[in-house]
Amino acid sequence: MIHLRDFAQSGELFDGRYKLLRPLSTAGGTADVWLALDVNTIDIDESLGDETDDDSGAGSGMKVAIKVYRPKNALDIEGEQRFRDEYKIVYNCHHENLLQPTHFSIFQGMPYLVMPFCSAGSSEKFMGQWTTDDEVWKYIHDVASGLAYLHANNPPIIHQDIKPGNVLIDDNENFSITDFGISSKFGGSHQYYYDDENAGTLAYMAPERFVEGAVPMAESDIWALGATVYELLTGNVPFGEEGGMNQPEGEVSLEFPKFLGPELQKLIKACLERNPMIRPTAEYLSEAARLKQYPIKRQSGLLWKILLGVVAVVAAVAIYFAIQAPEKPTPPEVYFEQAMRQVDFPSADSVKVGVALLDSLAGVGYLPAIRQLALTYGWYGETEPASLKRKEYLGIELGNPNVAERASNLAAYLPTRDSYNQKAIGYYNMIVTSADSTHNEWKMDAAYRLGVYYLYYTPNPNLARKSFMKCKEYAILLKDKTMEERVDIALEEIN
Repeated sequence: MIHLRDFAQSGELFDGRYKLLRPLSTAGGTADVWLALDVNTIDIDESLGDETDDDSGAGSGMKVAIKVYRPKNALDIEGEQRFRDEYKIVYNCHHENLLQPTHFSIFQGMPYLVMPFCSAGSSEKFMGQWTTDDEVWKYIHDVASGLAYLHANNPPIIHQDIKPGNVLIDDNENFSITDFGISSKFGGSHQYYYDDENAGTLAYMAPERFVEGAVPMAESDIWALGATVYELLTGNVPFGEEGGMNQPEGEVSLEFPKFLGPELQKLIKACLERNPMIRPTAEYLSEAARLKQYPIKRQSGLLWKILLGVVAVVAAVAIYFAIQAPEKPTPPEVYFEQAMRQVDFPSADSVKVGVALLDSLAGVGYLPAIRQLALTYGWYGETEPASLKRKEYLGIELGNPNVAERASNLAAYLPTRDSYNQKAIGYYNMIVTSADSTHNEWKMDAAYRLGVYYLYYTPNPNLARKSFMKCKEYAILLKDKTMEERVDIALEEIN
């Protein structure tokens, strides 16, 4: 077992690179956070001993924050790989209101993350210090914007531990969410490696998180944001140290500082609604804070987005209970048929509702919906007019300039925004790795499309080769000579 204080006292470098200066936090149940000096950043003519251990940045070395996790048991090879895979997802999250880790590794069985050191500290310093609405709007905007980015990932990244101490103040005086490196993607958790029996801090945990078998959900982060803002305003968490476990039924009754306007009071109460399905989304909160109004009064495209969000949530709940209910379940095929009627109807509003329904079905692993979403967002062929029509109604522009020159003809079929192409790649990967053996034609097609993406759009010859070989396996199984020939041509180009 590593004793971090031994490294600090002896001057021995942690993992051969970091000089531990002082603890920043050791109260967490899952990890210790230390201020450290990255010796790789020290000028070659400076000695390590000349560096100070204060926060002033004296000397040339860069000061960083290191979070060292406490695993339940020594990590095996699978555990290490899962940690690395999770880090890669977090590493690809780029947003001004997220404090992104800059490095990770595993030292003597202990996973750790390296993050920028924010000398201004966390938002805890503002406890009871706000005196104007503008300060509160700024905070809500920044934190909600970061959460909206995380929640928009596919699958969503749920933070699970929003609280004042996990919102830091960066060098530009913006608020940045930290600790999203231990968050949960929908459908998974990190309890495999961490001593984290109840991820999060009780006082900021929503009521639904105390239900046995609870699944991480974005709405729980919204409740935690409401509890965080309330505590910063009043110095007290809204329902005591056991959080939503003690939240009473009915309307939330809370006391606010006299300066706080009625719209902000409504916003905080909405975040703390006991029913997660009627809480505002992070995207809505970010826009409301930008406009400094709640609820948003203007009629705009945003209201349609909100409607879509409601449709998606209601559909997801309905689909979940339809599949899980022991008696007279409504098969997902029924919802899928409804979704397809919507996406094929010549109306932008109808297509958006249909896509929201497909997204809900995809959330429970329904393969036909996943395939339709992949076709909707990804590159299309001349034989796919329906895919093209959906793109037109969704405002997805085609003609991506970022493809290899030898595939310039492909550019005309690719969305210009990388986010759409990345969504398609994600959906096609879900199809190829699905355990469903009844749709091998879809798997063959998905593998081929992935190969094309990896060959031309995100050049990665190894992944392209693997995808084309997987496609060829299905082509042989299905006796599809045409596809075999197409794959052989592609493999020759790679080689």
